[in-house]
Amino acid sequence: MEFPACLEERRRESEANGLTERERLTQLLETELLPKIYGFCILKMNTEEEADDLSQEICMEVLKAIQGGKSIENLNAFVWSVSNHMFCNRLRRKRRDETVYLPETVPARESPEEELLLREQEQLLHRELALMAGDYRKTVVMHYYDHLSCEEIGAALGKSTGTVKWWLHDARKAIEKGMDTMREFGEKSYHPGSLRVSCQGIPGYNHEPMSCAVRMSAQNILLAAYKTPMTIDELCVELGIAAPYLEDEVDNLVRNELMREVSKGRYQTDFVILPGSSSRLAEKIYKTLFPKYFDKLLSFLEARKEILSTGEFNTAGFTWDRLLWVYICIVTEMMLCRYTCEKAIVVKLRDMPMRVMGGKWIAWGFDDSGGDRENRQTEKYQAYDGPVHKMGKAIATGFFHAWSGVDSRMFFDTPEEVFLLCKDIIMGRTDPRRLEEKQKYLFSIALKRKLFLETPRGFCQNYYFIGHDAHCRLEDMAVELYREVEVLFKKTFHLIRQEFAELVPPHLRWQMGNFLSYKMRWLVTCSLYEASNRGLLSEPDENNRIWLSLYTSE
Repeated sequence: MEFPACLEERRRESEANGLTERERLTQLLETELLPKIYGFCILKMNTEEEADDLSQEICMEVLKAIQGGKSIENLNAFVWSVSNHMFCNRLRRKRRDETVYLPETVPARESPEEELLLREQEQLLHRELALMAGDYRKTVVMHYYDHLSCEEIGAALGKSTGTVKWWLHDARKAIEKGMDTMREFGEKSYHPGSLRVSCQGIPGYNHEPMSCAVRMSAQNILLAAYKTPMTIDELCVELGIAAPYLEDEVDNLVRNELMREVSKGRYQTDFVILPGSSSRLAEKIYKTLFPKYFDKLLSFLEARKEILSTGEFNTAGFTWDRLLWVYICIVTEMMLCRYTCEKAIVVKLRDMPMRVMGGKWIAWGFDDSGGDRENRQTEKYQAYDGPVHKMGKAIATGFFHAWSGVDSRMFFDTPEEVFLLCKDIIMGRTDPRRLEEKQKYLFSIALKRKLFLETPRGFCQNYYFIGHDAHCRLEDMAVELYREVEVLFKKTFHLIRQEFAELVPPHLRWQMGNFLSYKMRWLVTCSLYEASNRGLLSEPDENNRIWLSLYTSE
């Protein structure tokens, strides 16, 4: 095996071009020595395939030494030494049969036993190919199944022939190792989790990020890669999903900014995921702050019952026990917004990232895979969805809880134009008996979804609406109560922070103020629970249940 006698001149040229020593040696290997290595292997081995394998093993060993920073004074001598060493090793392995049956090397079926063994080997091969990620899998399939040469594969993938050969070498090694391994798939392959995604801010054009995690496969990818970044290979094993399908799902999650590639080929969930059930914490908040908080809130509302029941505030003519479903939510929410802005470190809407698919939002998720469900009593005040908002021309806020049903999809599925028409009817700008064709259609949706009810006396409003001036007056009133309960809000915030701080990966801690303040809405559900136990609330029925705590304004 002959190599160029002196490469000192090329070394000086490389230094003049600004190449590092590793880059110089790698370039020298690729441009000068690869043909010589392959020629050596052709002379030593019996078949072209064996020569291919040996040359790839030699090149990989040399490259590992170069990339590992090994001091190589004479690359010619080093390659010669490695070549002889790898050749001798291969001769020693000759006596052992380590064949991987790829399509071109499948032996004839001589007996039922051999056919059964071969079928088992083929199934193992298919399993390993299914779990192999990206370029390695494509290279194996194109070479052994589509019968393309290394040169043709390189042209198709935009890579050099040498790179394709290295990929094939690595892939064959991985297949050999994998077929000899008793694979243990992760828990999510047989016991998948469940993830609910919500957000703070303005959702995207197609209701992102919620719409991006509807499929169970996406949910379990996000759950698996939450605390620690994972490769496609690792996710395949954890979820028991073949790489071609999983790669597409991961690409979609990265594109929609629910995952990020933290390093080449390693992906991590990029939003906070909290336990879906936190009954112990909800119970702790209830026992620590109640009935003290609720007594102050109820005293505040009762002192203003007369004015809050007038037509200025009560356009629907609700009874006081029906109004409390709203006032408990709206007054607590006003004060929480004030506390969040003044005391909690939150990312405000103006500072939230603009998203590629539209909107400005920070996502968070709730892991409903199981966990703490032992205390059925606390479920009444621990589960909620909200407050959720429509912030266009129609300003609507919904709070959904155990008594109304936690699911807010009907709220989001109701077109904004329906709320606008309802507002005009409530304010006397539009007569529901004299509607144009489009308005009739919109009002039919309002009736179907029970925003309005048809009675013998005509159409009646079935949710709470408050005008702009009345809303401002209510906010001013709430300031008086805020001064009394601010210390209780502070205590609530610290309880929640102690519970969740260790569950959040370091790269997501900048979002902590947002989701911690969101969890303070347990003050709303605990207050509703207390009011319900005292018999202060109207009885929900099929006509008003979903909109019990919906309020809209100008």
